[in-house]
Amino acid sequence: MSIFEHMRRNNSRELLFFEEQSLKLKAIIAVDSIVLGPANASAKLFHYKDEDEAVADALDIAYYNSLRAALLKRSMGGGAIVLLGKPEEVKSEMYFRALGIFLNRRGGELFMSISKGVSYKDLKYVRKESEYILGMEESHGGLGQIYVNRAKGMIKGLKAVAKHKLKSGSLKGLKIVVQGIGDLGSQLVRQLIEEGADLTVTDKIYDRIKVIQDEVRDIKIEKPDKIYETKCDIFCSCASEKMISTESLSKLKCKILTGGTNQPLKNIKDAEMLKQNNILYVPGYIINGGDIIQMTNEIEGYKNDKVETELDDIYKNTLSLLEESDASGTVLCRLATEKAEEYVNGVSAIKMLR
Repeated sequence: MSIFEHMRRNNSRELLFFEEQSLKLKAIIAVDSIVLGPANASAKLFHYKDEDEAVADALDIAYYNSLRAALLKRSMGGGAIVLLGKPEEVKSEMYFRALGIFLNRRGGELFMSISKGVSYKDLKYVRKESEYILGMEESHGGLGQIYVNRAKGMIKGLKAVAKHKLKSGSLKGLKIVVQGIGDLGSQLVRQLIEEGADLTVTDKIYDRIKVIQDEVRDIKIEKPDKIYETKCDIFCSCASEKMISTESLSKLKCKILTGGTNQPLKNIKDAEMLKQNNILYVPGYIINGGDIIQMTNEIEGYKNDKVETELDDIYKNTLSLLEESDASGTVLCRLATEKAEEYVNGVSAIKMLR
């Protein structure tokens, strides 16, 4: 697929390439939109099979960052920084400082936040060269690690989904599966434990399971290939994007499918199969915007008490979308996209008045 064909899939506006051979630094930067404000560019370091796959991933990440911000009516656009290579082979202080110099060239239109393969230590190296960083720890001038507020926001969203589908006012006692317990999944598990949920978790990396198991002795563990058959109220995917295949869906024994993953379905058309099986599908981008709320407040100079209050917007927004989807008969995915696009177009029209 050509680069422009990739961009047309999500109507993305800009795709940039940056390389510094001496540092083994190869970066693809996607800017989906800056209509609402500067773009949040999630930085992901991954060993892609080829550049075509990396381009597609960058554009998808940028698109969903735009969508998440627009649904919550936040003054933030969507972007992505995809770094190509094996983390253990390319990471260095100078590697990330060079990335900071690139950020400066965008003049504040692009802010970097972390994602898979990039750590807070790496972010601190970028910070040595650039101020355009979001989600730094409080000791370094930020509002804390973004995965904490992303998980807190998901708890709000899950409560809205549970109220709508299960007529439950809380998550206490609900059987919840968490697939993938990396940075986000582990934070979500800890908060679900505090909510009193009955948890089953899985991950391909046993060390991650061991960390959680050491904290919570009675948590249930299931093998990755058996997790879809686990009977539960909510199946929450926090693993890789587009991981759940049609075959896996046919094994699901849940009432609700959602997660921290923006789009867990490998084939979006499978949403119809879920509907036929009376499984409510709530794409992750509807409930996982807690980090967006944190980062917009960070840019605007507010503190964590405002973030905590505004996380309730995820509950209200999720419940409103679910109710409107039922009333109109519009598939939730389509409705959410329409709402986001409507808001962006409205802001764009207002800015033309200047």
